[in-house]
Amino acid sequence: MYSIGMDLTELVKRAIKYLIEGLVVALAAFAIPKNQPNLEEVIVIALTAAATFAVLDVFIPSMGQSARGGAGFGIGANLIGGLKLAA
Repeated sequence: MYSIGMDLTELVKRAIKYLIEGLVVALAAFAIPKNQPNLEEVIVIALTAAATFAVLDVFIPSMGQSARGGAGFGIGANLIGGLKLAA
């Protein structure tokens, strides 16, 4: 029989995945800015990122992968001083 819902192991696996992604975003949000945000702001950013990745994975899986790649690229670019655009 065809099952539309997720089993418990898949649900736990996804929850852990999004918690780890939120934690990584929280670490970046805390470590990168020169003006340190307070803990409440970092938690809100982390939860927003985790929820965003979860929604993208459910409704548009390919866009979720692109968003992760773009976020990683943006964080990496900021670590080296940003991108220099030709004007």
